[in-house]
Amino acid sequence: MKLKYTLPLALLTLSAPAAAQISINFEDEDYKSIGVYDTWEQSPFRTHQLNGNYAVIDNHLTQEEEILGMAPNASAKILAVQRSRFGSNTFGARIDLKETFELTPTMKYIHVLVNRPYSGRVMVIGLGKRRERAGQSPEAEQFWGMTTSNIPANRWQEVVVGVKGNGGIDIYSLVIVPDCESPHAYTEDAICYIDAIEINDDPQPRFSYDFYITNFDKNQNATRSDRWLNSISFSSPSGGAQTRTLPTSPKRIYADMTAQPLLAKAGETITPTFNYSGSWMHGYVYMDADNNGKFDVSTTDDNNVTADSEILSYSYYKGKNSAGQSISVNNANVLNPPTFTLPTDLPNGFYRLRYKVDWDCVDPAGNADPSNSIWANGGNVVDVMVNLHGDNCLVSTASRNGEVITPEGEKLNNYATPFGQPFTIQMLPENGFEYAGIIIKHGYNLDGDSIVNDNRQWREVRVSRTNFTEDHQYTIPAEYMDGNVEVEGLFIEEGTYVPEQKPTRFTTTVVNEDFADTTSWYTIQIGREGYVLADNGTASYIALNVTECDAENPAHLWCFTGNDEDGYHLYNQQAGPEKVLAAPTTMLGTTGSGSYPTMQPLASLPAGYTATWKFMDSSDLGSTGPSYAYMYEDGYVANKVNNRNNKLAFWNQHRRHTQCRRQLLRPGRTPRQHPGQRHLHHRRPKALREIIARTPLCPRGQPQTLRARGTKPTHSSHGPGRGCCPFPPLAPTPPPPSGPGSPKSEARAKCICFSPKNVVYLH
Repeated sequence: MKLKYTLPLALLTLSAPAAAQISINFEDEDYKSIGVYDTWEQSPFRTHQLNGNYAVIDNHLTQEEEILGMAPNASAKILAVQRSRFGSNTFGARIDLKETFELTPTMKYIHVLVNRPYSGRVMVIGLGKRRERAGQSPEAEQFWGMTTSNIPANRWQEVVVGVKGNGGIDIYSLVIVPDCESPHAYTEDAICYIDAIEINDDPQPRFSYDFYITNFDKNQNATRSDRWLNSISFSSPSGGAQTRTLPTSPKRIYADMTAQPLLAKAGETITPTFNYSGSWMHGYVYMDADNNGKFDVSTTDDNNVTADSEILSYSYYKGKNSAGQSISVNNANVLNPPTFTLPTDLPNGFYRLRYKVDWDCVDPAGNADPSNSIWANGGNVVDVMVNLHGDNCLVSTASRNGEVITPEGEKLNNYATPFGQPFTIQMLPENGFEYAGIIIKHGYNLDGDSIVNDNRQWREVRVSRTNFTEDHQYTIPAEYMDGNVEVEGLFIEEGTYVPEQKPTRFTTTVVNEDFADTTSWYTIQIGREGYVLADNGTASYIALNVTECDAENPAHLWCFTGNDEDGYHLYNQQAGPEKVLAAPTTMLGTTGSGSYPTMQPLASLPAGYTATWKFMDSSDLGSTGPSYAYMYEDGYVANKVNNRNNKLAFWNQHRRHTQCRRQLLRPGRTPRQHPGQRHLHHRRPKALREIIARTPLCPRGQPQTLRARGTKPTHSSHGPGRGCCPFPPLAPTPPPPSGPGSPKSEARAKCICFSPKNVVYLH
């Protein structure tokens, strides 16, 4: 029997599980016949010059996915089909149905699992005939449905396509096109796998690898210029009116604005507001109250939202708003929803909210109906965090060889102090000790993971001694007093402290299409080999084949703009101030080996690209300290830059944030810096701001050095068609190499580090 997918993780359910009108699992002969089909009339598969390769085989792709905590497809049989390079972009597997189904004005949803060796879009085609046309062939193409975003490579992904018609249209066959891209550049065939076809009334996938899913690619640009969400507002009695303005370069349907939490208290009445350019759209607000990575919403058969749904307010759904007020269709031009009251029993903490502009749809992922989609209607989805807090913060300390106390001498043991207000501490070393500074951990669930289901729980900041007063006091800023606070005193042996050099600059600015005069330039190297990153010019990737930095070569020089909260843009001196380092967020090839970071125009990034980068520390190279950090795409922690076949690419394993350990950024030191001082008390990953705070900078305008270290990742040994399919691919996947340099001995990804110019590294 087929596995039914009921997942607590990243699964969105709008209604009770829909009864399948048609179900094909390939374990039994629950289909009439199988073949191949191509809509191109001159296709060699239609002229019978070629015969398609397909077969129902044993399922060899039953491995568990770590992010799901289960195997997404543990069935016994699957359908394998050879994607021929001689077929058109609509070549696929044809499944003739034992029973037809009718296209009616009510939307039906076709679900199918697809596993393919490279990422891309999938299409479903329906073959059938109209009842009133007696002479029409049952092979007439009645619908084409295609995914709006690429599915990932080498893992099972559920594709959901909505179809409907005017009635009286019977579908006899489905054509699953696992690869609907043009094959003109293909040099070899590939094996794709298909399973678990169901047709029902449920628009939601049975499982998802992502948290807080959307029914469109989150990097999809807006398709309309006449409708656009400018900002959202959240007004609470304790926090006042709080507004978040959406980015406009580029304008995207989805915006992640979770970095700066809103403020409120449990039980407060909230006024939500949408500032929208356009009309005849509706506003919806959701809250993940149980912090399970999804917004749970369900409706009854008569279109009522159930009481346990995680939707806080909506302006219109099926003739009424969330306050129960009836609204006629003629008066449905109402965007701002009613006020709502936050649950009184929610514990203090961070919670994700979603603001959505859509038309008559409570699906948190957005309306996916092709005739009424959120993207075609000019809708938007915005995710924000809200900090539900109490009146006080609780401050504690954990130190050795000294104490951190209040100026009045009170101990910090769940010490209560007003929320959101500065708080002053006093350092009290034991005899024979002094201090180098403190580490402040602030937020909630301080003993747990810093990121849970894509939601940050706490942050950690290092404050150096140079920020303390002469009487050894420091005032913790109000922005850090945002929940529970733990202060660790960095007490060291007396006489060993060397004052840190305060940085005067790190990031730069771009003014009047030029870099600021005070710009600090860096060179970047990656891997134990120290390959230099340089401007790719007209090449399609950055080649990694030079190991000596040239501080006089503008192609080797890089600078940064931004901050650790919002991320950074990386500029290259030769490429100029109009281009930034950018990369696709979809991983191509073997876990990112075909996705290349390159210099792209910031004002017109290619679709599906991001130019915002973030950094995370690591101890993967056998050493700890502020020198070590991963470099990854903002919003895609698993997408970390890497040396793949001497090209700057990625290593991606789709792991949870707390388990991603791949890419490192290492700042070096100057001879003036105390050797070892940069490693002091560095226990956990810190933001780049803290890394910068302890990185000495060179004199104004001088180049600095970025160096990367690491080893190659392990490649998957599960290639399509290897020892499992009755027909092999034209170019079989080679076995993993062995011996020195093999994946087994090179299990870590490449790592990046930066330091001032002319620093000597001891290896």
